[in-house]
Amino acid sequence: MLESIAGIGFTVRVVIEDFEKLPAADSRSPARQGCLWEAPLQQGPNVARKRVETSSLAPVGTILRKNGTNLLFGDALAPLDLGVALIKALADRFLVYREHIAASADTFTYFEQATPVAELEHARIGSRPAKRTDASSAKKRSMEDLRAIPWVFGWMQSRHLVPAWFGVGHALETYVKLGAPRLASETCEEPPQISPDLVEAANLLHLQTIFRSFPLFIDIIRNVEMALAKADFGIARLYASLVDDESLRESVFTMLEAEFLLTRRMVLAVTGQSTLLETNPVLEHSIRLRNPYVDPMSLLQVELIRRKRSLTEPNEALNRAITATINGISAGLRNTG
Repeated sequence: MLESIAGIGFTVRVVIEDFEKLPAADSRSPARQGCLWEAPLQQGPNVARKRVETSSLAPVGTILRKNGTNLLFGDALAPLDLGVALIKALADRFLVYREHIAASADTFTYFEQATPVAELEHARIGSRPAKRTDASSAKKRSMEDLRAIPWVFGWMQSRHLVPAWFGVGHALETYVKLGAPRLASETCEEPPQISPDLVEAANLLHLQTIFRSFPLFIDIIRNVEMALAKADFGIARLYASLVDDESLRESVFTMLEAEFLLTRRMVLAVTGQSTLLETNPVLEHSIRLRNPYVDPMSLLQVELIRRKRSLTEPNEALNRAITATINGISAGLRNTG
């Protein structure tokens, strides 16, 4: 296995070296037309290099799951239908996201005021306006007016990261308590009476087994775990202080924080870890090192936004300062939207 991975690494290096020999003046040259990295090349050689590395190393995932075995854990991979059934059962519980986030007018108001999404137009880092409709329109704005990238961008900048994890804790907890929902067409005898504690223990064990043996579920949980590690509700509360309506502010923030804590607890239960990123010390160390530098920029950004909103006239100096914090936080968290 290690020899195969090393071979892929060598191939990546050769591909990159050959690629960098191509003419740099014209990205539309015949040698580059139709290349996977043609668009990234226009953004700079570092982006192009990363695209080549990512594309070339994709087979590593297959190598680590060779012959129906997860070589990282040593467990046999779960049957496809079993894993898909679990994902579907969890998805059925995920309507909580639409109810409390996507379709909630209060959450949208909170989002507009507790994040720097309104400042994105001054940052000059997007190719399109943040909203589909004119911000000065008399029509009441809603979730439908917002593009996807600013939605993630705002939550990331304010350290909530809501779209990355909200609802996962609810779905996992519900599954542990109730198991997979029974189809209406299913008929069976009345199940024996079993202690609720035993049922929950069995359902949690099932989740842990699937986590160790179904690649899609592994990736979902690991991505959620990374988002939880990057979120910081101590900093997020400072952004929440920008919301004018105190009742709305407390209601939405309390709801978000409760789901965050639940999701963290359930992810740790499913992975069997005591802390987030316990099995990924490199990433954990990286986040721990970056946060002391990102946190002051977040504090500065909150204060700058507060000052700007207190003014009646535009202030270009404030706009430039807020833009600088946006770029700094994006670089520090290694995420934009």
